[in-house]
Amino acid sequence: MSGTDFSRTGRDTRLHSVAAVWERVGFPPASALRHAEICLTLADHDDRVRLIVAMWANHGFPPADAVQRAEICLILAAPTPSAVTRNRKRKKEAK
Repeated sequence: MSGTDFSRTGRDTRLHSVAAVWERVGFPPASALRHAEICLTLADHDDRVRLIVAMWANHGFPPADAVQRAEICLILAAPTPSAVTRNRKRKKEAK
């Protein structure tokens, strides 16, 4: 399996984990995946917490609940330490 395959598998795992959070509150699978994609995209943004909280709040969740769900999504969207280590090793090997 190539490094790209490992990276893609890790991203898919994170995507489905975040989508499960959206599905648990009643979103259909396609919508949950779309929201999860947005969360993964925003995970590296400087204003990530505010943006994801706003996304939950726009769907009618109270502020405290929106913050909690955003934090859960961000935790699940974060790359695993092993993925970060693999990326560093690859960059060193490329030099």
